[in-house]
Amino acid sequence: MKKNLDAESRQFNRNKWIYTVPGLGRDMAYSLFSYFLLTYVLYTRQLTTKQFAALSIIMIICRIWDGVNDPIMGGIIENTRTRFGKFKPWILTGAVSNALILSVIFANRVQGWSFVVLFGVLYLFWDITFTMNDIGYWSMLPSLTSRADRRDSITSFANLFAGFGTIMAYALIPIFTAGALTIGGNSITAYAAVAVIISLLFVGGQTVVCVGVREPHVASQPLEETIGFRKMIKVILRNDQLLWVTLIMLLVNLGGAFITAFGTNYLYLEFGYEGKNVTLFAAFYAVASGIISFVYPAMAKKFSRASLAGISLVSSIAGYFLFALTGYFAPTGIKLWLYCAEALIIGFGYSLFYMVVTICLTNTIEYNEYKTGSRDEAIIFSLRPFMAKMSSSLQQLIVMVVYMIIGMTSVTNRISELEQQASLNQITESAKTAGITEVLNYAPGYMASTLRLVMVVLPLVFMTAGYLTMKKKITVDEAEYQRMVSEIEKRAKETEN
Repeated sequence: MKKNLDAESRQFNRNKWIYTVPGLGRDMAYSLFSYFLLTYVLYTRQLTTKQFAALSIIMIICRIWDGVNDPIMGGIIENTRTRFGKFKPWILTGAVSNALILSVIFANRVQGWSFVVLFGVLYLFWDITFTMNDIGYWSMLPSLTSRADRRDSITSFANLFAGFGTIMAYALIPIFTAGALTIGGNSITAYAAVAVIISLLFVGGQTVVCVGVREPHVASQPLEETIGFRKMIKVILRNDQLLWVTLIMLLVNLGGAFITAFGTNYLYLEFGYEGKNVTLFAAFYAVASGIISFVYPAMAKKFSRASLAGISLVSSIAGYFLFALTGYFAPTGIKLWLYCAEALIIGFGYSLFYMVVTICLTNTIEYNEYKTGSRDEAIIFSLRPFMAKMSSSLQQLIVMVVYMIIGMTSVTNRISELEQQASLNQITESAKTAGITEVLNYAPGYMASTLRLVMVVLPLVFMTAGYLTMKKKITVDEAEYQRMVSEIEKRAKETEN
């Protein structure tokens, strides 16, 4: 028995590293697309108001469709039967196809309405292919262990390296696409190079997952029945805890979205067109995710998930309050560093809350098995990216409205024109820099103040709503989870006997 336990522990530890470390490249690719796509478009294309609105609507529609497509993909994965298992074929297929599309999105030089059409087609296929990888990747996680301590460990490591991928994207992409260290001297060339490099990291990492991870025997057994659309809907609707957790995840995702959605343009307006400022600010925000991934297992032993959610809300409120005060009262010389410190506090609160919600979502698989006798991992975990994409579509709608109200494209179009001239060698790099500085110096002051207000108020509203929902509706706490697992194991033994 001890020998078997040792072998099981070795396999788990091996899987933990091989499964989680490659998440770094995966989340770099996701961060490039999710957090920098709009910046890329605004600063490399000259857009009319109608074209900007059309692009925003395309993004909203595609994200909604992608969210709806997630449970469908979950059902497809549950019905997959191959000698490689049900997860790995979709993980690798999605990674390779998505990397190709990602490179084309950031490397093309199409302009005007032709770009709008091409953008819509590529965006749709990016959604479809990333869903293949995303649902397959995260659905594999619960199948690797059912022990609560190991589940916490592998989830925290997965979020840790995903966070590292986000940090690296935040740290490197702004530096090499805007400012003195821009690759090729212009953003157009720089984004193309960055996209190709990150795409290669994405494919390489996911290949390691597919080759290296060994699933426990129970996870690779074939299904006794196929899963249709009606059963998928039934699985979702009969799991009340799953429904509440996904609503909380939607609110938390929205709560963490706006500091990054508006942050780049806010910093450009406040401190000039220099990528290192964005890197500094974003890195402090993202590094909080790494901190949480390290300390969460220890915190989970000392505090309940409900208490951790309360701590995360207090941290977020404090960070945003200080952020607002800094914007109005801090001296210019130290303002950026104060923003960075506040981003760390805000990021700590958001990352802690998101970790708690991720664990809650994972535990709904055992809740589903306890109630129905079926785990349905892929269907249940498909709601994680579904909520991320629903929140992303709502975020994009708000971004579009805010940018149209303040006239943001009047500034970005002029900078984009200078970037295009630099890419064609029509002006020198120094002339481009001087021109951009002049554009930002004459930008109306209300642009920055409006962005700051939105960056503070909206996250607090959504994070508070998520906390209150969790406090009132989530019933599967630590004790209840252990009771369910014990009951599931007891039923399994009775079935064997």
